[in-house]
Amino acid sequence: MREMGVMPRLKILPVSRLPLGKRWLTVGARGQDVRQLQALLSALGLYAGAIHGEYDLLTQEAVKCFQKAYRLGVDGVCGPDTCKLLTEKRIYNRILRTCSEGETIHTLAAQYGVGGQAFKDPVTRCRLRLLVPGQQVMIEKRELIFGVENPGSPEETSGPNTGGKNLIYFKPERLVARSAGFTPLGGSPLVIDLSGETLSRRARKALRRIRRVVNAELIWWQNLDSCHLPATAEADALIVSVPVSVSDPDALAVWPRQIKKLLTYYPCTRLFIHFDLHGKVRDEKGSEHDLTPAEKKMARLNRIGQTKRIGRYGWLYYRYRYKDETRAVFIPDRLTIRGILDQIDRLNLRGAVFTGLDEGWEGWQEEGNRYFRATPRIMVMKKGSLA
Repeated sequence: MREMGVMPRLKILPVSRLPLGKRWLTVGARGQDVRQLQALLSALGLYAGAIHGEYDLLTQEAVKCFQKAYRLGVDGVCGPDTCKLLTEKRIYNRILRTCSEGETIHTLAAQYGVGGQAFKDPVTRCRLRLLVPGQQVMIEKRELIFGVENPGSPEETSGPNTGGKNLIYFKPERLVARSAGFTPLGGSPLVIDLSGETLSRRARKALRRIRRVVNAELIWWQNLDSCHLPATAEADALIVSVPVSVSDPDALAVWPRQIKKLLTYYPCTRLFIHFDLHGKVRDEKGSEHDLTPAEKKMARLNRIGQTKRIGRYGWLYYRYRYKDETRAVFIPDRLTIRGILDQIDRLNLRGAVFTGLDEGWEGWQEEGNRYFRATPRIMVMKKGSLA
């Protein structure tokens, strides 16, 4: 006679002892997971009530404020998407402070090294113009990544004033073939440029294979007009490059609307926006290329006609004479950068990536501090294979 195996004893938890994320939470729910939810919302400055483990109307309003700030469906119900985002450490990368008597935005701005527009209400994310004693204010932190061509070792740390190790940029060749022999680079975060890749099923399988062996952050780089959103098993974040073209200068004015549409499918806490700040020049034949420092100086000296700005904070557009032809120039300035950083703050994105900077990145960090606490990071630009 065949001996029956012993059935393992199952441990059944009561509903009140379930951890956060194991069930949908709505008004009337009670338990340990509601207590965890209230503690997380309190750490974000969204919940000011007692942590008692009961999903009341005050907890529901805090959940709604969180869902609105991070562009989730606003229904006041703590479902899988809300729980998953609440457990990300990156959203707690902020400074919360209760104002004391006599403190003003000017004094706090000098204390934290930020501009007056960096202070927000933690519940509504609206910028504050006046502080009241006892009021809670918030300063959000975002990353500014600066691409540099560094011939040194890519594994060197980027110094005391930056946000940790350098990011390593790769423009891979033969992604599927190279992924099998890929070896990680000393724990440095890896940025893979996929703007020219066709993300077939085999390519995505290769990227998941790379993700398994990388013991650091893995970030995809794609174009805004042909963007494939990565799953959690494929990448930790996404860099979306905004195209810059002299032929269609008005396209730069609509990128915030395109990003808003993208945020309905991808979390804002993992999204970076990239801008190439080289500038563009177009000749009479219609060919475009990056503006070199010599061409930039020549364009200033031989400018003809008026300089136009595309939008309120847009890029500068003008023409200049070069030998016997007229060329068009599309170039950013500091006001352009301020407009980009302002939009990144309003969209609540993780940060921005800038390449093609003529000046040191320290000055652009100061521009970022006008709207948030900017954490600079360096990305070493390198082309070639992944092996």
